[in-house]
Amino acid sequence: MQQTASEELWRLGASQAARRIRDGTLRSESLVAACLERIEAIEPRVRAFVQLAADEALAQARRMDRLDPSAERPLHGVPVAVKEVFDVRGLRCSWGSPIHADRVPAADALAVERLRAAGAIVLGTTVSTEYAIATAGPTTNPHDPERTPGGSSSGSAAAVAACMVPLALGTQSIGSIVRPSLYCGVLGLKPTRGAIGLSGVMGLAPELDHAGVIARAPEDLALACRVLFAPDARDGRSRAVDAHRLARQAPVRKRRRIDGPLFERVGPESRAATDRAMAALRASGLPTRALVLPDEFERIAWCTETLLCRGMHLHHAAGRRTDGERMSERVRALIDRGGTVTGAQQHEALALVERYEAFLARELDPAALVVNAATEGVAPLRAEGTGYPMLQALWTLVGWPALAVPCGTHAGLPIGVQLAAAPGEERLLFGAARLLAAAA
Repeated sequence: MQQTASEELWRLGASQAARRIRDGTLRSESLVAACLERIEAIEPRVRAFVQLAADEALAQARRMDRLDPSAERPLHGVPVAVKEVFDVRGLRCSWGSPIHADRVPAADALAVERLRAAGAIVLGTTVSTEYAIATAGPTTNPHDPERTPGGSSSGSAAAVAACMVPLALGTQSIGSIVRPSLYCGVLGLKPTRGAIGLSGVMGLAPELDHAGVIARAPEDLALACRVLFAPDARDGRSRAVDAHRLARQAPVRKRRRIDGPLFERVGPESRAATDRAMAALRASGLPTRALVLPDEFERIAWCTETLLCRGMHLHHAAGRRTDGERMSERVRALIDRGGTVTGAQQHEALALVERYEAFLARELDPAALVVNAATEGVAPLRAEGTGYPMLQALWTLVGWPALAVPCGTHAGLPIGVQLAAAPGEERLLFGAARLLAAAA
């Protein structure tokens, strides 16, 4: 299909765009220009970006158009956006804080470096909440400007949902990819812990931090993972996850629905979305049953907060001493609480996480898919905050891959579920997401 002047190129997904650039029916410059025009039209309302690199992006697109697309550059000429907690050379990466408002790294984080090596064109950095944990930035939900886009990957989720870019990087230390993706109505992958290296990414807690991807189609997530999944020599928690397996279909032999701790917080619209997802997956004829978590899982929030606060003290206590008056009360409190976490408490939290992992590994074989509610309901009003994070925390704690998948609407706002699978089994999540999209 030849490109036409009236075509809304900004609607293209990353895989679609890469394929058309490769077969010569689309120029990268045209795609980047269309995304920049889209940003110009709606950024005043959505406010997803910290800084745009429009001129540089267009110049890079022209350079890519002069090159023959190569299999070694699977994202050749495709525009992307990057959450401001990743280092992006030459762009403001402010960590969501006025303390670092003028922070401009000289080098890229490894994930950004890999995107560029794959031919991607960085359009800009996107808004994070303060230190990816506290005060919300200016970003609004594309479906309703009075609603939160979620946090902390606010700008990335909103930019993808509003078709400003087809693909964006985010991070999650509790629920910061899954929750904003669901509130904005897009797909958000928190992959297996360590699959995407964290070199050059602001740290919160070593045991919790994940880098991930937000997109509008499962094939776009799979494509990004094939680019990003590789060991990171500078990240001690990096692990090898076979990215080539992502292109191969994997049969789901079992489906499980988890009802357990904090389920009482799940509202009727979120429960209905979970029911719809289970019904759509059950239609394929595979066995389904509920998995009830033991009472020990009631301590998920305590484990998460203990490890988070300890990590924040480790990473940001020095900044607290020099610039604490410019931090929000919440950030100060988290860092200060981290200074009181004892070695015994840390050990207890880590031991609990090991027991959670062991229980899940016993109950769920490698071909099992888990479906569970991820949010209390639709995106709350911005005045009410960025939403409750602990419903997403289990999969962050144990480091298993989790995928936010839209599953209908309520009162005109997106609602969805999170899918989870055993470590390294992201392809199960992508396959299930395709089934849910087909059933929608």
